[in-house]
Amino acid sequence: MENIIQKTKKQIKDLKIQGATNIAKASILAIYQYAQKERFKDAKDFHRKILKAAKGLAFVRPTEPLAQNAMRFLLSEIKGEKDLEKAKNKLLNTCGEILKILEAVEEKIAKYTSNIIENGDKILTHCHSSTVEKGLIFAKNEGKAFEVYNTETRPLFQGRITAKNLIKASIPTTMVVDSSAGFLISKYSGKELIMNKVLIGCDAILKDGSIINKIGSFGISLSAYYEKVPLYVATSLLKFTPKSWIKIERRSPREIWKNAPKGLKIINFAFDVVPAKFIKGIICEKGLIKPSQIKTAIKETYPWIFTNTHILQ
Repeated sequence: MENIIQKTKKQIKDLKIQGATNIAKASILAIYQYAQKERFKDAKDFHRKILKAAKGLAFVRPTEPLAQNAMRFLLSEIKGEKDLEKAKNKLLNTCGEILKILEAVEEKIAKYTSNIIENGDKILTHCHSSTVEKGLIFAKNEGKAFEVYNTETRPLFQGRITAKNLIKASIPTTMVVDSSAGFLISKYSGKELIMNKVLIGCDAILKDGSIINKIGSFGISLSAYYEKVPLYVATSLLKFTPKSWIKIERRSPREIWKNAPKGLKIINFAFDVVPAKFIKGIICEKGLIKPSQIKTAIKETYPWIFTNTHILQ
């Protein structure tokens, strides 16, 4: 019988659960339910099984440091506990604590995101980011009047999720195809379509302040940089990785063309990079910071990220 860990891994792999924050939350809940229902012989068996489950969940999508950091934190909190019941209770309590932290962080970022939005803004966003979405809705609820332009986000059309949710929140929303995003940002698309800001989420923050986000983000950020349109990234610092690079996930070519001609090669990158120099500011739980301030912000807020890197190895 499929257990909750296997079920959650499959849902993440199949993109039934997607988005860095949603993946992290689902992984934490899976660990919580697994610890409640699974039978453990003793503390040693508990630690072995929880480590295996955490490893399995953390790397289903390799470009998701938030899930990895959450699993590392859970494991660090129960490390060395030799009593089974104490270890189990500690794990369950820590799962609850992390979920509360994630909720509080999202609320903070939503408020800080609203602070950069002004009446009359035309804002371009890409893919579906629950963090960006909450910030836009927060601004709307504060009475700010603005328009959002969003990409359809091929090949799986996550932009449709964004569009539906923003329309439901009564935010004027216009969709464009991915390949027209750069032109939309440019002055050549017309004065009535000049973007005031680009606002995106991210899946990972690299140590130099660059970010990894849905494929297409590089082209958008390059156009914004060229046209001097400020680009902001709304994200939790918990998505930070001390690494200088993360291997970019490649997904099945069938997502792009199910019945492609025989012999045709298809590269389906899931993510790309936005260099730090293209980013005007990162909107996080500490407010609006520059990419160059990332490492300092992490050390002040989540110093354990630098010391727990070995736990999932």
